[in-house]
Amino acid sequence: MLADLPCPPGRPLLVTDGPGYRLDVDDDVDARVFEVLVRRAQGERDAQLLDAASHHVTQALNLWRGPLLSNLPVGSVLAGRTVCLEELRIRALELRVEIGAARGRFRHMLPDLRALVEEYPLHEWFHGQLIQALHQVGRRAEALRAYRNLYAVLRAELGLEPSAEPRRLHAEILGQASATELRRAAREAA
Repeated sequence: MLADLPCPPGRPLLVTDGPGYRLDVDDDVDARVFEVLVRRAQGERDAQLLDAASHHVTQALNLWRGPLLSNLPVGSVLAGRTVCLEELRIRALELRVEIGAARGRFRHMLPDLRALVEEYPLHEWFHGQLIQALHQVGRRAEALRAYRNLYAVLRAELGLEPSAEPRRLHAEILGQASATELRRAAREAA
């Protein structure tokens, strides 16, 4: 039989277990660290410790290096765990946007929000945050275009219209937009 392989701190990593072997890892696995950092960031955001929350959610998202277990066959247990981690990643992305908005960093958020809308075209909240950020930095025509994009995607893919919050924001922007901005937005839509 193979001897147990030692980890750097001296703990066995590969241990015999019954008729086979077991990989014995501690809490330093990326997935566990990711979960801990996201929970910490949520708590700090709730406590209005926005700089710390931003730091920890960024650390968590930096651990993410692509699709989980890509090109590997997984059973139902790992498939379920993968779905949970993917959902937590989306929550971490939402948290980063919430923290950026609470810090008033709308202009800095625009590239990330555009990428999120592209990556998650049916995630209405990301669209709404892009519309809000564009509006906050005075780019109302672009905000109106972003709303039209949300409307078109939801109609084409799901046969739905945007929910109440994006519609409210759209109406608010229309109420503040000048006639010139509205004409420009209409021309760009055509």
